[in-house]
Amino acid sequence: MIWLPSTFYSAVAATLVEMFDLVNTLRGAPAISFEFVARQADATTTPGISFHTRREPSQRMDMLILLAMPGVQVPALVAALEEESRHAAPLIARAQRDGAIIAAHCGAGYFLADAGLLDRKRATISWWLKADAQRRFPNVRWDASRVLVGDGRIYTCGGGFSGLELGKALLKDLGFAKEERLVRKLLVLPPSRHSQAPYEFPLTDLLPLHEPLRDRLEALARSQLRTLDLALLGAQLGLSPRTLARRFADELHTTPGRWIQDQRLEAAKTLLESTRLGVAEICYQVGYQDAASFSRLFNRTVGLPPGEYRRQSQ
Repeated sequence: MIWLPSTFYSAVAATLVEMFDLVNTLRGAPAISFEFVARQADATTTPGISFHTRREPSQRMDMLILLAMPGVQVPALVAALEEESRHAAPLIARAQRDGAIIAAHCGAGYFLADAGLLDRKRATISWWLKADAQRRFPNVRWDASRVLVGDGRIYTCGGGFSGLELGKALLKDLGFAKEERLVRKLLVLPPSRHSQAPYEFPLTDLLPLHEPLRDRLEALARSQLRTLDLALLGAQLGLSPRTLARRFADELHTTPGRWIQDQRLEAAKTLLESTRLGVAEICYQVGYQDAASFSRLFNRTVGLPPGEYRRQSQ
């Protein structure tokens, strides 16, 4: 059973059923049946692609896959997820009663967290939602650096086309490992990806910046990142430490120290992606003095050591 929300990635929905149907073709007999469920009689994506859906499952569920709507404007996306979660809740409860495997794609981890299914479990979610998810659902062991996390009979994956990794994992765990290998070859699917870290970037890059504080901070990060510290930040902005902390909390929802660290790590990621500089040189260029400490911080924060990040991002 695949739940389609009010808007969704048609390519993900279609690819999942193509993978399942190809298993049937390879086996020469129907091994997997599937149907779409939605609030409306026919679910239509924003570009106008329609999927025939049911209001209710026609039979007992062995597996429920919940797709989520796309979007990177976090407040609007979270509001949409909260609204959709109310409608998905009865189907999730029914899947629990059926003893079904339950999988959440992209932001649909919100639905499972809302239902309490992720409490004390490991889970992932789209990287741009991780801060909000951690704040709203502190009992979940979020690991948003991962593309896919399976915990018992619960699966979560992050990012639109993480649905490919979800489909491959479900086929193998359902006992179709041989067919899954052939499906990958026939559909020429990309190699498995395990980390979302190489895909992250500041969401502010998508927005026009006309805010004085952000504009001045961006200029400082470009020109003085190597020497930037709290004292220099306050002096350049003409703000006392207390006012500086308040402005960051009110306007950027972070602390000055965390903002400096984030800027340095983003600069390091860019240098790893676009240059051949060694890790020690990159460490120095972004304002750190000890390469070993920098590598540990990078690994802890990004989820990959610098060398592996460079390999996966190229």
